[in-house]
Amino acid sequence: MTKTKRIFYGWVIVGASVVILAIGLGMFNSTNSVFVKPICDALGFSRSQYTTHRTILTLISAFALPLYGKLIQRAGIKKILLVGAAALPVLIFCYSFANSLWHFYLLAFLNGIFFNALHFMVIGVLVSRWFEDKRGLATGIAYAGSGLGGAVMIPVVSRIVELSGWRFAFQFMGVLGLVILIPVILLLIKDSPESVGLRPYTSSKTVSAPSQGAAQAGGLTFQEALASGKFWLLAVGFFFIAVFAGATNTHSAPYLTDIGYPVAMVSAVVSTFMLAMTVGKIFLGFIYDRFGALVGNLLVAVCSIAFPIAALLAFLPGLPWVYAVSLGMASCGISVPVSILIIKYFDTKAYPALFSVFTMITSLGSAAAVPAMGAVYDYTGSYRPAWIAMLAFSVVITGCLVAVELKFRRERRQTPAEIIAYPVPENPGAEQLHSS
Repeated sequence: MTKTKRIFYGWVIVGASVVILAIGLGMFNSTNSVFVKPICDALGFSRSQYTTHRTILTLISAFALPLYGKLIQRAGIKKILLVGAAALPVLIFCYSFANSLWHFYLLAFLNGIFFNALHFMVIGVLVSRWFEDKRGLATGIAYAGSGLGGAVMIPVVSRIVELSGWRFAFQFMGVLGLVILIPVILLLIKDSPESVGLRPYTSSKTVSAPSQGAAQAGGLTFQEALASGKFWLLAVGFFFIAVFAGATNTHSAPYLTDIGYPVAMVSAVVSTFMLAMTVGKIFLGFIYDRFGALVGNLLVAVCSIAFPIAALLAFLPGLPWVYAVSLGMASCGISVPVSILIIKYFDTKAYPALFSVFTMITSLGSAAAVPAMGAVYDYTGSYRPAWIAMLAFSVVITGCLVAVELKFRRERRQTPAEIIAYPVPENPGAEQLHSS
């Protein structure tokens, strides 16, 4: 008889992560731009006043990140995900009862406390526990859930707002999130491969331990990483990527409708952006695995230059779609590369702490950008100055992402280390990849 070998359970974890991020970020977060004009028109808020609630949410979530880093170690990932799955849908539902700015600001404060429970940080740590090899691909697939959820739910929520109003749309999202998240987390999530008698996935029988990234020099401690030039180059690059990712998530739909495109087309363009971000995360993970960090960093940089140019020319036929695709690819820069480059440049022992720091940096960038772009519109009556500023930021991003890889390569050449290959015990994860 032929022995049947099961698929490695880590891929089930990746699939569950897709669903969690599709709801936690794709539906709860990425649909935000759909609500800007209806709520401002209905309640008489300016765009900068209303979008300030996104700044509050982002800032609170950023300052709460160190707590989540500790909770991951003490309580475990599954419990954190369950808390988020219970709290966030209820808070989203409560938005439907808001009538004043302070209602939105209070809910944003509470939302920020629980926001990270269903965010890239927790999922990134989870996936890194399950995969040693193919980590880039696995992370890309998991993170693609946020874009997939946005691509599916933005037109759905937009249609609900159009037919039944923004209050019912919030209620719909809250109930749907609760119904989907709780069963997925309870039934599928396992904190680590060791908890079910497995080892992290490896695709080969040997691993050259010091040959990967910072491991050649024995890895960096958290304090050493913070003191390195590589950290600050990445920090500046990721900050500005977060600036345009956060701002465009909120202001893309209002901008496109302002320049004359109908709501149906705008919804389609924003959905295309989400779809590009979904496919882009998987593609970017593959690029980093297959061609290395320099090629991956350059791809992010080129897209970050292309999208503000497309935005400035979006009044031309076809350019909104170029904007959507290039922005979707560029926005992947605050998710997939963060996980991959931390491990490559600093090694895994400082990973949770550094991931928290970089997530705080990107959160601050997003928090600053959303009301700033709204203020640009309020004071000038146009988003054009903001697009010009983002084009300048993209040049800075390109310089940082190229420089950090070149600096890493130079340091590696200056610190030669003996590459020691050691055998890896038979890996149940690798065995279970195929069925016979």
